[in-house]
Amino acid sequence: NSPISTTPSSLVQETKLSENDSSSYPFTFLVYADQGAMGYGNNDGGDRTSSWSNREIEMNNIRSVHHFGDLSYAQGAGHMWDTWLDMVSVFSAKVPLMVGIGNHEYDHTDGGQDGKDPSGIKTKGGFRPRWGDFATDSNGECGVPVAKRFIMPANGNGVFWYSFNYGNVHTIMLSSEHDLSKHSEQYQWLENDLKSVNRTLFPWIIIETHRPMYNNEDIPKNTKVGVGMRNEFENLLYDYGVDLFLAGHYHSYMRSCSGLYKGQCKNGGPIHITIGTAGAALDRVPLLRSPWAEKYFVQWGYGRITVNDDSSLRWDFVADTDGEVKDTITISK
Repeated sequence: NSPISTTPSSLVQETKLSENDSSSYPFTFLVYADQGAMGYGNNDGGDRTSSWSNREIEMNNIRSVHHFGDLSYAQGAGHMWDTWLDMVSVFSAKVPLMVGIGNHEYDHTDGGQDGKDPSGIKTKGGFRPRWGDFATDSNGECGVPVAKRFIMPANGNGVFWYSFNYGNVHTIMLSSEHDLSKHSEQYQWLENDLKSVNRTLFPWIIIETHRPMYNNEDIPKNTKVGVGMRNEFENLLYDYGVDLFLAGHYHSYMRSCSGLYKGQCKNGGPIHITIGTAGAALDRVPLLRSPWAEKYFVQWGYGRITVNDDSSLRWDFVADTDGEVKDTITISK
């Protein structure tokens, strides 16, 4: 699989991720969301996250970086895409950068008809469920700049949803900005993809998307979206034994209990982690009483996943100020 991004100088930068590269364990990769272009309003710590991603290549031989939405916050300003691509190039020239879309890349209320939507959706305003909070956050981008700048594995729907294997891990990138109800194109693709995974070869399944199903911040419109997502496809996470569900959107860190399913811990579901802490302005909001929320931090940082073998995986939340590990958990099979 060959993710490709264009740089401001119009050169093509290509890094390849081979599922056979992990000839030995452990191997490590980084994950996060919600970064922003350095020097513009919504970014405060994104350049540090990029710098730490580069250091992780030297310190821990990371194999890739996964960024699941709200990348540059350009919102129609091409020069901000250029600034963000320059900022992330310190590491993306060395290891693959696997990206997904967020509300600030895609959400729109007009102009999606007549084949103009790069994801192939024919509705005027994209995905707009009754429980949704899907407005004009892309400021007219409608997914076009990110779709033109990145090429992701061609087994799904471009940059919007796809999957890939690396070592013994099967990673699925979804679009929380598109329909995931039972009869939708994305749901059917996801179910077929999960069915096809050989769990002997790929015992670990990780799903990444922009919006979380579970979060403990008291933002009613966002909580409503999380519940809507649970109603749409949480059953698939349970049925196919997904190990981790990673998301952003909230600019904070939250880790759930193990086995979270239908609001209950130790109930056969995955661990849910929100890590929208890559640099965008941090949240300062009240919290809900959520018994399934085990850790919560309002701090910039990134997730580091170390796969030890087929039966052990370690998760670390690393602060981007000093590299301190603020939260760690080992998942065992």
